[in-house]
Amino acid sequence: MGSAASLIERLSNIVGSERVRTDRDNLEEVCWDALSVGRIHPLKRPETASPLCVVLPVSSAEVRQIILLANEEKLPIVPYGGGSGLMGGAITLRPGIVLDTRRMDRVLEVDKEACFVRAQAGLVLEVLERRLSQEGLMLGHDPWTLPVATVGGAISTNSLGYRGAKYGSMGDEVLGLEVVLPNGEILTTRAVPKSSTGIALNYLFIGGEGCFGVITEATLRVFPRPERRSLNAVRFSSFEAGFLAIQNIYGLGLKPALMDFGDDAAKVKSGAILYLAFEGAKEVVEAEARLALDLCEKEGGKKLAQEEAEEFWRDRHVIARRFKQNRLQRRVGRSDGIRWEWVHVALPASRVLDFRKAAMAILAARGIALQESGLWTRPELFSMRLAADEGGGERAQLVLEDTVEELLRLVQRMGGSMEYCHGVGVKLAPLMAEEHGYGLEVMRQIKTTLDPNNIMNPGKMAL
Repeated sequence: MGSAASLIERLSNIVGSERVRTDRDNLEEVCWDALSVGRIHPLKRPETASPLCVVLPVSSAEVRQIILLANEEKLPIVPYGGGSGLMGGAITLRPGIVLDTRRMDRVLEVDKEACFVRAQAGLVLEVLERRLSQEGLMLGHDPWTLPVATVGGAISTNSLGYRGAKYGSMGDEVLGLEVVLPNGEILTTRAVPKSSTGIALNYLFIGGEGCFGVITEATLRVFPRPERRSLNAVRFSSFEAGFLAIQNIYGLGLKPALMDFGDDAAKVKSGAILYLAFEGAKEVVEAEARLALDLCEKEGGKKLAQEEAEEFWRDRHVIARRFKQNRLQRRVGRSDGIRWEWVHVALPASRVLDFRKAAMAILAARGIALQESGLWTRPELFSMRLAADEGGGERAQLVLEDTVEELLRLVQRMGGSMEYCHGVGVKLAPLMAEEHGYGLEVMRQIKTTLDPNNIMNPGKMAL
């Protein structure tokens, strides 16, 4: 590797000196994402480093030149979008180049008739949503991070949003991609909804966390803005009663746009609340909502005031707006005397209640509080919010993280997946072998073939 000064000069020749940053503030902002230090297992914390520089390309051609240079110098590249990832997928582990994509923020094409949009990877989702709204369209993907997350980042973690019950994950919206591979070649997949001409290469990069290439453009399916939306909040006397109602709703073939269910003690002293929304054509929405609410009522569900549902929908992006105001705070984590953790797992619906019961027993035995359990977008997708008193110091964190790993391994033994919406990054990397078995070795072989110098986001996903 040449000198740092030589590297900066060569990068400046590619993008211009004003788009190569080496000042401390810029390096500090992009060397970490929204994974707080307190959520990394104390005995499994990876070594981290400060980037050598941050580069802000505006085109695929510039990304290609940067990657060719990094390959020549054998320098790691960490693709960076909104920095809102919760698993450490954008953390710098070795000194190298952070490829900040946020200047690649153009909408390239909107086809209203075909219902697709082509956009650069650094475009913030909320900005894209506003642009689509001008055409009477909308994204199907509506994560809590909408004001922060970028197109490329959301694809790279295959994230899930509030409308996922009807429209699927971000990966489900992808029609085609443009990706710069580790050797500098530009791969463009055909932007069609169905093909039978070989394996679907899009899926090498959907959920790939930038380990196999840098997404530079994406063609996404989009949807007409709904004529009608029905928002509802329903209280159940128990988690089990609400779960049964949700099973019946999905068993009938109904597809709500929003399904958010939980027993958060801060919202309800006992039982659980279901937030349910349908959207689309007026007559269809009215029929779906009526059928769903009837099924809820049969299981003892009581419809709450309309304002309860409206407030939930209105405030769904509030946390992300706070994050925008103080990105660095997420690295330190909360300072309320409690250590928090979140578990998001996928299980066959028939095993969700069994897992919940077993998980509650494990938490009780370890002295960990269950603040909330719930479902998001589908009855198979189960989540928990856990808490431990910070008075125990690092010992409390050790117990909490050991408990999380025990729960995730239990999910894997029950035939489920340890995560359904946030990716792997560094936090869940130690569990990838249990998750995929020989499949992890297949991923590693693909990684080695495409990226023999291991420059693309090294150290993530156990690759």
